[in-house]
Amino acid sequence: MEKNKKRIMAGLAVMAGLSAALACRLFYIQVLCHDDFTETAQLQYEITIDGIDTRGQIFDRNMQPLTGGSSRWYYIIKESKADKKAVELFEKMDAEPAGSSRSGYKVYSTENYNEEMNRELTGEYSCYVFCSGARYEENQPACHLVGYLNDWDKKGVSGLEYMYDEKLAPSEERLVIMADAAGNILPGLEPEIKTSSGTEPADNSLVTTIDLQLQKKCESLLRGSSACVVSDAATGEILAMASSPVFSPDHIPEYLDQQSDCLINKTIQSAYPPGSVFKLVVAAAALENLPGAAARTLPCTGRATTGGVTVSCATAPDGGHGSLDMCQAMAKSCNCYFVQLGEELGEEKILKMAGKLGLGKSVLDGFPEETEGNIPAVTETGSRDISNISIGQGTILVTPMQITRMISIIANEGRYVPFSIVSEEVWMPSDPSEQRQVIREETALMLQSMMKEVMTCGTCSAQEWNFPVWGKSGTAEASLHGRPVKNCWLAGFCESSGMRYVITVFAEDGISGSATALPVFREIAEYLDNSKVYSSPRQSLSFSNARFSILETYDRLIPSISAISRCGSGSLPLSP
Repeated sequence: MEKNKKRIMAGLAVMAGLSAALACRLFYIQVLCHDDFTETAQLQYEITIDGIDTRGQIFDRNMQPLTGGSSRWYYIIKESKADKKAVELFEKMDAEPAGSSRSGYKVYSTENYNEEMNRELTGEYSCYVFCSGARYEENQPACHLVGYLNDWDKKGVSGLEYMYDEKLAPSEERLVIMADAAGNILPGLEPEIKTSSGTEPADNSLVTTIDLQLQKKCESLLRGSSACVVSDAATGEILAMASSPVFSPDHIPEYLDQQSDCLINKTIQSAYPPGSVFKLVVAAAALENLPGAAARTLPCTGRATTGGVTVSCATAPDGGHGSLDMCQAMAKSCNCYFVQLGEELGEEKILKMAGKLGLGKSVLDGFPEETEGNIPAVTETGSRDISNISIGQGTILVTPMQITRMISIIANEGRYVPFSIVSEEVWMPSDPSEQRQVIREETALMLQSMMKEVMTCGTCSAQEWNFPVWGKSGTAEASLHGRPVKNCWLAGFCESSGMRYVITVFAEDGISGSATALPVFREIAEYLDNSKVYSSPRQSLSFSNARFSILETYDRLIPSISAISRCGSGSLPLSP
C-alpha cells in the first residue's frame, strides 16, 4: 500500500512538473514571443506594393508643400480581375501603371478622379483605393529651385532635387496592405509604411526658406525671359527665387527636344551686364578711397569722353544735367558723372570694390551650375575699358542673386550676412558683431541715402511710396540671339513692420529699368507690406507638426505616402 502511494505521489509530481513546463512554454510563446510571432503571422498576409513614391518632400518655410502638393489616386486591383473592361476604365481615367505588388496585384494611378468610374472599380472589381500626393504639379511652383528627376532612376538632376539627392532619396520604406489568407485585401484597413529593418521610417524631408505664397506672387508677375529674388536682409534667407519662363518637371524630354532656355534658372545660372546698378559699386569705391567724394561736383554736358571712348548720358536733357554731386548723379543715373568719377578712381579700385560686394562670386554654396559671372582682373582691362566699367557695361557680368547679395550688404549698413535656401542652414549670429563688415558703415548709409533719392525724386519716382523704399534702376545694352536688346534691372529694398526685404527684378528684353522692372518691384514690395506673409523672428517648426497641419489643411490629400505612419491616417480616404 505504501509502495502504491509513493508511485501515485511520483506520478503527480511528474504531472505537476509537466504542467509547470507547459505553463512556462505557453508564457514564453504568448507573452515573451508574442510580438515576434504576431509579426511573422502578419507577414503571411501582407501585400507589399511597389511603385509608390517615398522620396522625401520639399517644403516651404511654413511647411507648405513645394512637392507633393497635388492629389493622386492609386488603384490596386487583383491581376485575376483586371479584365479588358477594367483596363478600359483605367484608360478613361488617364490612369497609368504605377508599379506592381509582389502578390498578384496591379497598381494604377491617376490625377483625374471620377466618382462614377471609382464606384464601378471598387464595387465590381473590389479595387483598393487611396489618395496620395503627386510629386509635381502641372504648374509646379518654384520649379527652377526644386528641380526635377531622371525618368529612369528617379535621381535628382537639377535644383534642390540634385543638391540634396542623398537626403531626399527614398529609403528602404515600403507600402504594406493587409490581406486575408486567400490574398484578398481586407477592406477598411489602412496601408502602413514599413521598413525592412522594422525601424521607424526616416525623415527624409527638406524645409526651405521660401515663402510659397510670395513665390507664387513673384512668378505671376514675371513675363518673358526674366527673374526675381526676394530675401530677408537680416538673416540672408531667400524668401522667393523666380525665373521665367517656367517648366513642368514631368515633361522634361519635351523641353530638351525644343532646346528651350526655360530649364535655366536665370537667378543664378545666367549672368548679364548690370548697367547702371553697377554705379553703386563705383560710388562705394569713391566713398572709401576719395576724401570728400560725396560732396564733389562734376559737370554733365550730355556726353563724356574717357580713354578715347565717348559715352552719352541717356537720362540727360539737351545740354546735359549741369553740375551734379554724387547723390544727384545717382538719382538721375548720370553716365557722364560716373564715367569721370571712374576715370579718377581707376579700374583697380572699382573692380576690387566689386569683389568686396560679392560680385563675380557664387552665392549659394553647392547649388548646381551656379555661375560666378565675370568681374575682369585689372590685367585684363585697358584705358579704353574704364568708361564701360564705370557704367556696368563691357565684360562685367553678374547674376540677379549676386546683385541681391550686394544690395543686402548695403541694407545691413555694410555687413555681410551669408545667404541660405534651406532652413537648417540659416546663419543666425548670436551677436551682430559676428557679422563681417565689408564696407564702412558710413559708406553704406551714404549709399542708402542715394538709393532713397532714386526712389523719391530720381529715375524711379513716378509714383509715391507708402512705406520706406530704397533702390537703383539699370538698363544695359546687350545682344539676344543676334539682335540688340536692353537688359532691365531694379534692385533695392523696402521696410515693413521693422523688416527689411531685399528685392531684385531683372528682365532680359525690356524698355528700361524704370519702365520694365520697377512695376514688378513695386507690386512685390506692396505685397510684402500688405500681406505680412513673413515675420521675424523665424519660427522653428518640427516635421511631424507640419505633416499634421498639412493633413488638416488639405482634407483629402496625403502630401506623401510616407506621411501615413508619421502622423496618423485618419484623413486617408480608403475603399472599398
